[in-house]
Amino acid sequence: MIDTEDFNTRLERLQTALRERMRLRGRTLEAQLRRAGRRLPKRQRRAGAIVLGAQDWMAHPKLARALDISQVNAAFTDLHAYLDTIDPKEDRKTAILRLLGGVVLNLALLVILLVLVIKWQGAM
Repeated sequence: MIDTEDFNTRLERLQTALRERMRLRGRTLEAQLRRAGRRLPKRQRRAGAIVLGAQDWMAHPKLARALDISQVNAAFTDLHAYLDTIDPKEDRKTAILRLLGGVVLNLALLVILLVLVIKWQGAM
């Protein structure tokens, strides 16, 4: 059987890790995992579903005894292992560089289009 206090502590640590590493807001773990969506790999989404199911079962004392402790522990471990690999600073830098790259590409295409239109009009 899983200790309720230990389980709740692990849930809070997981929520904190999601908030800090992936910048996911949400009052509950369910809201945070919903916001994460496809940003989490399929394996981690499944682990999140296991943790959410365990959270529902932990609310009922008799069902809490029937939980598979090893599966819940593996889900927590898997989620934390993935979140530990994420670097929030690197993610922000990558997002900014992608945005700037898109802007530069659009400006280059606009300049090429303008040059073609000017040539077509015969001004060059």
